[in-house]
Amino acid sequence: EGVFYKFVILHAENDVDEAIRIQNLLQNKFCIKPGIIFAEMPCGKHILENLSDAVNDSAWTIILLTENFLNGPWCEFQSYTCLVNALNKQHKYNSVIPVRPVNNPLPREKIPFALQAINALEEDSPGFAKQVERIFQESTYRQQREIWRRERMKEKLE
Repeated sequence: EGVFYKFVILHAENDVDEAIRIQNLLQNKFCIKPGIIFAEMPCGKHILENLSDAVNDSAWTIILLTENFLNGPWCEFQSYTCLVNALNKQHKYNSVIPVRPVNNPLPREKIPFALQAINALEEDSPGFAKQVERIFQESTYRQQREIWRRERMKEKLE
């Protein structure tokens, strides 16, 4: 049947450990479960299919903004894909969450222009916990999960 995640973390290839740390933080400290990191997506599919599944099978898409984010075009492509998806699907509005972690954060001046329009979650900010609670609302998750279920049922009937 598949799993609808509360969040997926898109990250640079070299940031798997940091992505896992953020995943554990959100799941264990803030009880935002289930979540997945991009590196844990199932094998055997084309990478673009995995990206599509990651974005469409989760309520929120977290973009991990570290120094490694700009090391290749893949991370920027992921972020632009998420932003376009959020613009094209009304229920995905406000679903893209840039996160600047404590470890190796991407300097603000290096954040790509398209992502600058979105306030990034700053892990070292005193208001981080409040921001997390405000963003990851259970009601939003349930609404997105219901839309996801309806879309999957519609696909099965076609």
